[in-house]
Amino acid sequence: MIREAVEYKLAIRGRDGLVIRFNSENPEKLVGDRSLFGVEDPQLIEQIKAKPFILKRNIHVRVEYKDKVYEFVIPRGYCHDGASIPAFAWHLIGQKTEPRLKLASCVHDYMCEHHVVIGSNRELSTDIFITLCEVFGKFNSVKRKLMRTAINLFQKFFCNWGNWLYFR
Repeated sequence: MIREAVEYKLAIRGRDGLVIRFNSENPEKLVGDRSLFGVEDPQLIEQIKAKPFILKRNIHVRVEYKDKVYEFVIPRGYCHDGASIPAFAWHLIGQKTEPRLKLASCVHDYMCEHHVVIGSNRELSTDIFITLCEVFGKFNSVKRKLMRTAINLFQKFFCNWGNWLYFR
């Protein structure tokens, strides 16, 4: 199978040499809201409420980190739930559907559902999320530290990354 060449139009730099590249200059505009307008099917309503965001177009992502390169595509139509922020933290960080979190939570949710796209590296998934929150969400360092701690705790206790060595 021949892979087509992808032109990456945006490069974002994070800590420890992390580079995240996208095939769009404005990838945050590719994440849309799913509407309940005109929907009558109760099952579909619950699906939309559970995952209110949808990707309008494929997003090609290239991650460069510690001499490794990971490339993956988040497919058009991919639905996600936003950031998993507990209600008690909404006044500190924002609600799960906070628009500034759309792209970061889309990429992070996809990586959490498909660990292999980043070599099952949980810490890298968190670094990518935090970097995207800084660039696209303009979250300050205190909020990003709170997010990082919350993500690490949540993933440690509730997610199946399959390797506890990643939890330091």
